[in-house]
Amino acid sequence: MNAKQTIRSIRTERGISQETLAELLEVSRQTISKWENGQGRPSADSVAKLSEVFGIPAEAFLKDDWVPPEEKPPEIQVVEVPVEIKVEVPVEVPRPRNYRLLALLAAVVLAAGVLIGTLLFRERPEESVSQSTLESEVIDVPSMGGIDLLPLE
Repeated sequence: MNAKQTIRSIRTERGISQETLAELLEVSRQTISKWENGQGRPSADSVAKLSEVFGIPAEAFLKDDWVPPEEKPPEIQVVEVPVEIKVEVPVEVPRPRNYRLLALLAAVVLAAGVLIGTLLFRERPEESVSQSTLESEVIDVPSMGGIDLLPLE
């Protein structure tokens, strides 16, 4: 009896489906089918799990000339495993505003405004007047548009 005959014969003898065996071994149903049809061989970990699930030595799956002993193998208890279904619901979360970018933009606009204002509205420096010219300059009050000077009390 070879490995593929052993897996199929023991599985069917005990009334275990390929799906149930796949769940117990944590492999796919297609993997069990490949093993049984000779298209693949179980890994060392899978052989160890098969040995544990079926209650027979691992060499039964490794040696083609293995003959089971006269004893009846222990019964396997099939345990139903609850299946948990997770459903992901997309939730549209509003993107947070990038306040740093807005602050940077405001700073750039402010700096540009200050620069433009400085260039356009700066006062031109007046020509300097020497000290001797200031002392000799006479201010004619009546010619300034009729400003009346009030005496200080």
